[in-house]
Amino acid sequence: MNRTDNSFFDWYLWFLWIMATTLGWVISQLLLPSIGPVIAGFPIGILQWFVLRNRIKNSWRWTLATGIGWAIGLGIVLYAIPLEYGFLYGITVGATTGIAQWFILRGEVLLSGWWIVISIIGWFTGLSMIPGLLTTGTMAGLLTGVAIELLLRNPKPVISLEDDLN
Repeated sequence: MNRTDNSFFDWYLWFLWIMATTLGWVISQLLLPSIGPVIAGFPIGILQWFVLRNRIKNSWRWTLATGIGWAIGLGIVLYAIPLEYGFLYGITVGATTGIAQWFILRGEVLLSGWWIVISIIGWFTGLSMIPGLLTTGTMAGLLTGVAIELLLRNPKPVISLEDDLN
């Protein structure tokens, strides 16, 4: 389930992550333009789940966490952040999505708190610095893909009841 080898960077995982994030973003914007921004987390989360499904336990929760975290972030953006503060969009959505996803990662990998930081940086870059149909998801995927690859290399040790009794 989790990767424990110490091989060099997993470029294939990184590529799949970038593609999942980019394609999820594009799908949400093209197929559902009127509600795409609100539900963008669900197609992104579904496609990222395909990458994670054999790498973390209960990976299906990733889709829910991503969709809900994204919707909460966008709700905050639409309700509380004026248009002229657009740079806060990526920070807000990155934070809420990253926190929601962290709840999944914290039981799986060491140093999972870094996921929140990288999610903020990734979505800030994609949504606020380099927005565009292809660039938003690609930039977020590039940055968060490095983080997910590095985090998955460091799974939490499994402690069994038998270990405690010995």
